[in-house]
Amino acid sequence: MLSISADESEAITLAGLSVKKEAMQGSLKQCIQTLLRRVGLYERIKSSCLYDFYWSIADRRLIDDRSIEVEFYRNTLKGFRPGHVIFDVGANEGQKTDIFLRLGAKVVAVEPDERNQSILKQNFLSYRFIKKPVVIVGKALSDQNGAETMWIDEPGSAKNTLNPKWVETLRTDSSRFGKSLEFAQKKEVETITLEELIRSHGLPFYIKIDVEGYEAVVLRGLRSAMRYLSFEVNLPEFRPEALECIELLENVAAQGDFNYAPDCRHGLALERWMPKKEFVEAFNNCQEPCIEVFWKAPVSRAPST
Repeated sequence: MLSISADESEAITLAGLSVKKEAMQGSLKQCIQTLLRRVGLYERIKSSCLYDFYWSIADRRLIDDRSIEVEFYRNTLKGFRPGHVIFDVGANEGQKTDIFLRLGAKVVAVEPDERNQSILKQNFLSYRFIKKPVVIVGKALSDQNGAETMWIDEPGSAKNTLNPKWVETLRTDSSRFGKSLEFAQKKEVETITLEELIRSHGLPFYIKIDVEGYEAVVLRGLRSAMRYLSFEVNLPEFRPEALECIELLENVAAQGDFNYAPDCRHGLALERWMPKKEFVEAFNNCQEPCIEVFWKAPVSRAPST
């Protein structure tokens, strides 16, 4: 028969109490979050100073990482001034929108997913004495005004897309996100072009595009040059689409220069901005699984404020 000492028995008892305490705290936290979601306050609290204060104590890295990202855009978007307009295309729940607001931008957040539209409203417009300068456009961007099919992994997922190639890639590849995705649902969403967005909201200083492999189709709807633009690329599968994006931007402004960042918190990957031909060579040698390509061009029109 196994025997244990008094000290061992006490240690086991304390460990059990600790586990129970953690379980109770976790259950209480979940209950509070559920209640706040039901009354529409959860996302609002997440975007408040109170939430920042909590994380500054619980895990300072979250606040520090956000500050680093804000500085990245401040240093990269040369000439940006508070009041300039930024288009956040594929805004999801608004993480980048929040970054751009901290720069002092007016943000046009483009997001076709209804769940994310609700979260964006809660984050930036609801329950505020002064609403944030955010306009939410509940449509998808494409190369034409109309309607297209959006494949849905799950409501609100950042992996939802209008690109069938992205769907088939993730249905058969479990390595990128740790599991293969089903995309069992789909729905029709209204689409507009970048030019239509510009006509409605003015020429932006910067456009960020993150639409899960649909970036080239979005850029086919662009004719006007703004100071900066960026688009996400998942490699190696979407290298051809990225090269088309580069070509499309070159057609918009032939004197544009390029750079890229695997992670904005670590800055731009290249020591200097490069013209198209030179950049394509560097891009084709890139082995990162996911990057954000940045483009800048001289423009004759002033950006909107």
